[in-house]
Amino acid sequence: MECAPAKPARACLHATTSPDRGRRGFRWQAIVGWGLLGVVVGACAGASGIATRAAAYERLQQAQLSRCTYVVIGDPSISSFGAAQKAEVLSEDGRALATVRLSTDEPYEDGTHLQIVGRLSPLDPDAWGQGQYMGGTVAEVRAVSVLAAEQGPRPPIAAVRARMLDIIEPSASDARALIAGIVCGRTTELNVGNAAEAFARTGTSHLVAVSGSHLAFVASLARLVLGAMGVGMRARSAVLLVLMSVYVLFTGGAPSAVRSLIMVGLSLAAGWGERRSHGLSALGITVMVLVVRNAGVVFDLGFQLSAVSVLFIQIFYDYLACVGERAGLPRGLAEPLALTLCAQWGTLPLTIPVFGEFSLIAPVANVVLGPLMSALLVVGLVATPCAVLVPALAPALLFVPHLLAAASVFGAELLAQVPYAAMAVESTPVHYAWYGAAVVVYAAWANVQRWQVLAGAGTLALGALVLVLRWTVWAPAELVVLDVGQADAILVRDGASAILVDAGVDDEVAAALARNHVFRLDAVVITHWDRDHCGGIGDVLAAVPVGRVLIARGAREHMPHEVAELALPEVIELDAGDEIAVGGFTGSVVWPRAPVAGEENEDSLALSLHYEHSGRVLDALLTGDTEVAQEEEYVSQVGDVDVLKLGHHGSEASVDAEVLEALKPEVTIASAGAGNSYGHPSEACVTAVSQYGAQFFCTIEAGDVTVEPRANGVVVHTER
Repeated sequence: MECAPAKPARACLHATTSPDRGRRGFRWQAIVGWGLLGVVVGACAGASGIATRAAAYERLQQAQLSRCTYVVIGDPSISSFGAAQKAEVLSEDGRALATVRLSTDEPYEDGTHLQIVGRLSPLDPDAWGQGQYMGGTVAEVRAVSVLAAEQGPRPPIAAVRARMLDIIEPSASDARALIAGIVCGRTTELNVGNAAEAFARTGTSHLVAVSGSHLAFVASLARLVLGAMGVGMRARSAVLLVLMSVYVLFTGGAPSAVRSLIMVGLSLAAGWGERRSHGLSALGITVMVLVVRNAGVVFDLGFQLSAVSVLFIQIFYDYLACVGERAGLPRGLAEPLALTLCAQWGTLPLTIPVFGEFSLIAPVANVVLGPLMSALLVVGLVATPCAVLVPALAPALLFVPHLLAAASVFGAELLAQVPYAAMAVESTPVHYAWYGAAVVVYAAWANVQRWQVLAGAGTLALGALVLVLRWTVWAPAELVVLDVGQADAILVRDGASAILVDAGVDDEVAAALARNHVFRLDAVVITHWDRDHCGGIGDVLAAVPVGRVLIARGAREHMPHEVAELALPEVIELDAGDEIAVGGFTGSVVWPRAPVAGEENEDSLALSLHYEHSGRVLDALLTGDTEVAQEEEYVSQVGDVDVLKLGHHGSEASVDAEVLEALKPEVTIASAGAGNSYGHPSEACVTAVSQYGAQFFCTIEAGDVTVEPRANGVVVHTER
């Protein structure tokens, strides 16, 4: 396969000969043998690690936690609920008992010694908790009261890092926080700012994380200095390895950075032995070494993303770069684009279950922001230590890094605002088909022509366009009670218009929007400020563009702090009698009838929905958390309905015979979470509906419940 005649054929050579297809072919016996050995070693390491953690947890249960000392390890993470940090628990005589996740009201820095009164609890039995446990954190301790906090002595490397962070001042701005992340590997402040969401939405978060690219730049700077000093090749390699090891420790020793360091060390060792380095072999050996050291590393998301992206880059980079050139892209664009596509191809099945998002703009964003943030790393590695040595010149020395960081943040935020820059995607096993596609491409290793590349890209673009238009322009008229656990979220849409009534409690609402193909919302209606109705608003705003937030009159002054601090769109207060148009739907506010704080169930905003078009009719009542006492006051103005969304998750007081007789619903729907401690939906509610004769659906059994208008009545579809 050939590219433009004037260009070297390096990438094209790899396009016609797939990796490891040399004269000897595949050494299947060796591959199987090493694979089996890896499985055995990994199983033994995993069993040993589990036994060690179980013993550590038992020691914790037997210890008097109030007499223990907690030594903070690494940087804290901060959220609206407080701070969390990894900590080593020491007994009264100084013995290490275990490593825990320590939750406190205020963040504490690496090396801080704490005396606390706290509560011990096991980690949550979900994927995140299991990953934490396998990574070495055996339990969670919640600090009820901090009795004493003292900064312990710092090792030299940690002391230098702390001094550099003091100079950078990461809490001063998003740009300073980015410098701290890029240069020092500290993302505490960056993760609580708006920039982190922009980097995530544009698929460029990996540019901040310390990885192989960081080490490559450290090595390049060191080579320049050592080369100017006339240091020999072997001595230069040894110095490089030491410097990179120090940098990995300096930035916190993340598994992804350790992976990069070991691979670089193996490459240098191959050079010392006058042998050709081999990336795939180095990756395999590195993974085995890290698994033997701590089998739980395979549960670390950063390590997973790092290892898989390197694997795909090693295998497919040259091929995709050549395909890009064959499509007509210049090499300077085809190569960075191939690098981004390889990394995204390999990591999507891992990131979608965690973040529920697919960045469409990532290839462009990486090409644009990659050089900026690489320059920031190089300049920051030089300027920041100099600023520590000469504090008086710190403002001048940090001017260029700050300028590059500000440009990077601005670029990320600008690209994140591009319509459909990222799409909310529900995690399903289908996403692992990406790996199936990799196998097919590897097996075929096709000598593609330009027309084939353009035709494939055009087909994908056309398919994406049809999908977006289907659900943003021609969406069917429907009312969908979303399954978001013990919370409320109701989608109302018709054609190009859509609103969400309540925003759930957490990121389950983003997943629900994704599986219902929601790409934008005209408005989010928050019925009241209970967390199970507004807790997921941040996730909604991150997942899709939102035009407005609608609340009851008087509720703005009582908006919870965690909601108020979000970058909310226009907030509008509604009075009884106000109407909301959603395509062919009209929503009328029927409650409350006076200004409210929005803090109680009886303050809930209730909507009466009416749809009528081409002979199709649908009437529904969305009650929020209002119950019989409030419903009795407003049902008379609502009249007959087809659908009643039961108040307060189907509680005992959500409905009674009189309310049902007044509304005459054909369908009733309760939104509740499996195994909830409240017993919702209550037996009294279910019995009342059954005795009246209406259909009853609950999201616990049905999943999402979709109601569509028809000429002869409504049609109900359930997810399960």
